[in-house]
Amino acid sequence: MKELTIENPGLQFKRFALLGMSGLGKTFISRNLTKTDNWSHYSVDYEIGQLLFKDDHENLLKGFDIDNLTHLSNFLGKPGSSTMGGIPFSEYVSRQRLHRDAEIKATLKACSLVEKSPELSHFVCDTSGSICELVNPSDKDDLLLTSISRNFLIVCLEAPDSIYQVLIDRFLAKPKPMYYEEKFLNSLWHSFKRVSSNTDDKINPDDFMVFGFKALIERRKAIFDRISKNWGITLNFELLRRINDATDLIEAIKLKIGSAIENP
Repeated sequence: MKELTIENPGLQFKRFALLGMSGLGKTFISRNLTKTDNWSHYSVDYEIGQLLFKDDHENLLKGFDIDNLTHLSNFLGKPGSSTMGGIPFSEYVSRQRLHRDAEIKATLKACSLVEKSPELSHFVCDTSGSICELVNPSDKDDLLLTSISRNFLIVCLEAPDSIYQVLIDRFLAKPKPMYYEEKFLNSLWHSFKRVSSNTDDKINPDDFMVFGFKALIERRKAIFDRISKNWGITLNFELLRRINDATDLIEAIKLKIGSAIENP
């Protein structure tokens, strides 16, 4: 368990790393801090795209920015029938590996920026929703979590089950590419093929993505919960909706840390 106090460097220098599933408001909060309080916003998803697209896929950089990450999702693709917009599963796995490597580099780059300028303040690291797939929150020596917690205060965003159902409903309406931990992905793929009785070239990519997302959301909720308990704090979605600026966010964090100290 990481010991947190009001004197935590991340809080004192106002450097926060926001963690949580896509759709819970990490980028929304980060953009608000940029617009209302002139904070620096480091988007890991944006940096992932910059790394992935710099050589063979430079065309995808056109129109790609923090507020429009569509090209990153399109690059990952969806496995299944090519006639339904899918790509071969082997190619899908290859792109997942590229994303994984880029996400690790992009996340560590945020830490490096702080390490090179330890007095850096008013800085929010907007992590990717898939960071939970790259870490082991039970390992006190985990590379990413150790690096992030050394330079930022880790703030995990949580929400009531009703909000997660909203995320599921959105995904059902418009399935999008996702990142999966590879062993989990292989297990999902084989399970789906058994259930659907389809060969790779017959699988509807969107059907698989919906199948995978429903399993993924439960998995990620559990991992983020362990991250918050072992490495940082949790802020509730209902509270987050009332945060308008940096002052509100900092006060909410101080109250959370104070409560944790009084009720260990």
